[in-house]
Amino acid sequence: MMNLGFWQHQALLIWQAGRAPIVAAGVALAVWLAGRLLRSARLETAASGLALGAGWAVALGGVAVAPHAPAERLPLLAVAALAAGVAVDVSGRRWVAALAGLVLPVAAGWWLAGAPRSDPQAAAVLPVMACLTLAMLLAMRLLRAPPGPWSVGAAALALWGALAAAGAPPLWGVLALVPLAASLGQVGAPREAAAVRLPMAAGLVGMAAMASAALGRLGRGGLSRIELAALAPLLAIWVFPWLGARLLARLPGGEGGLAAAVASALPAVGLVWGLGRLGLQR
Repeated sequence: MMNLGFWQHQALLIWQAGRAPIVAAGVALAVWLAGRLLRSARLETAASGLALGAGWAVALGGVAVAPHAPAERLPLLAVAALAAGVAVDVSGRRWVAALAGLVLPVAAGWWLAGAPRSDPQAAAVLPVMACLTLAMLLAMRLLRAPPGPWSVGAAALALWGALAAAGAPPLWGVLALVPLAASLGQVGAPREAAAVRLPMAAGLVGMAAMASAALGRLGRGGLSRIELAALAPLLAIWVFPWLGARLLARLPGGEGGLAAAVASALPAVGLVWGLGRLGLQR
């Protein structure tokens, strides 16, 4: 009976996590469609952020305020980033945007580094907090650049593919599919909207950081393919304006956007796969 209960519990976890990308895609498309029908730009731009939080909450069993595992920090991060983005868009003031652009990366770095509550704890993880803050700032900047929303899909696809190439456990592959599914909600949304950029930037950086914290070797003084996979989203966003934009110019529309996202994700995925073939372990 105990063995049966264990396997029933495992099956429930797999089902719960496996439906997360479906939930994220459904929420993204439903909110986006509702925004179009109601002619509400605010609702439309919030589609991806809501989908991101909903997908991860389904996969991890809710929004944890006091998380016990690295992945459990993701849902609250998505919710907080969406709230910051909505506040920026509603206010329409530059000083609010500037404040959010500084406070959110620092807060995200603190949260993802373990939310230290004492000076010794903060000093111990200060380099990690600084790296996460810089990565968040860079992602926010790159996602604002042309040619638009397909770069988010490229980054999400690169993260999922790179984690798969690095040999990450299936659960992390499912979690990485959530940003990819959520990106469906921001196709057609204005890239300058903070409610579009901030949740996806925080989500991609957070997902990559938590995968590295849970599976990588950097914290133990080593380097693995997981750490390289964590850099895949930034590499894909950086490549997109050159590689992806050319494909979009030749193939306008959804087909061109999908081709551009795949082409921009391939270099990062290929790098992780190639290093694995050369002997760099997970």
